[in-house]
Amino acid sequence: MTTDWRMTPIGHIESPYREGFGIPRQSGIVPAATGVLVPHAEWSDPSAWRGIEAFSHLWLVWVFHAKRRMQSGDRKAVRPPRLGGNERVGVFASRAPVRPNPIGLSVVRLIDVQRDDDGVRLHLGGIDLLDGTPVLDVKPHVPYADCPADSRGGWASRPPERLAVIWGAAEPWLERLPPAQVALIEQTLAQDPRPAFHDDPDRIYGMRIEAIDVRFVVREHRAEIREIVPVDRNG
Repeated sequence: MTTDWRMTPIGHIESPYREGFGIPRQSGIVPAATGVLVPHAEWSDPSAWRGIEAFSHLWLVWVFHAKRRMQSGDRKAVRPPRLGGNERVGVFASRAPVRPNPIGLSVVRLIDVQRDDDGVRLHLGGIDLLDGTPVLDVKPHVPYADCPADSRGGWASRPPERLAVIWGAAEPWLERLPPAQVALIEQTLAQDPRPAFHDDPDRIYGMRIEAIDVRFVVREHRAEIREIVPVDRNG
């Protein structure tokens, strides 16, 4: 029997995350991270999405399009940020983005299904996806099967610790930015986007969210926003 294993994206994601740095390491941990799944023309037929509103959450199967594929000669163990960036586990015991096949899996909240003359657009919450991410498939999240009561989380059994977020010198921006964008910035910083091995209290980091660059430092379990810099929307 011959089977065609080639996969073609059914759509792509519009996301506030325009660069890899700062993207949540898991879906759902930044509820304010909202985005849109835009089906490609072949799959924008409303009949393909009939009944999807009955589900509160969806599984997205997607492609790490901005990451290289793991090669046969690469080390097969990785250093998860949750283990401090020093301890190694096997790639298949992790959710590292560099994998033998660059496939990602996220469970996201379905906020709304928009249907109009241009087709269908799915508005989603809790995304952990880079803008432009190709989506291979969408499946409903089924609680009785997808949330087993005896599930164990191994080395990631507990939620990550959160940083306190203060606006510091950037406080005037609290009145300029929409509340939804403020929540997105604060929730994204709270999950500490730095590499696990970084611990320099004087280092200023830049995180691109939508059309702004958020510059911050981390000291004593607090993320302090130093500056908000508008950037070219096409950049």
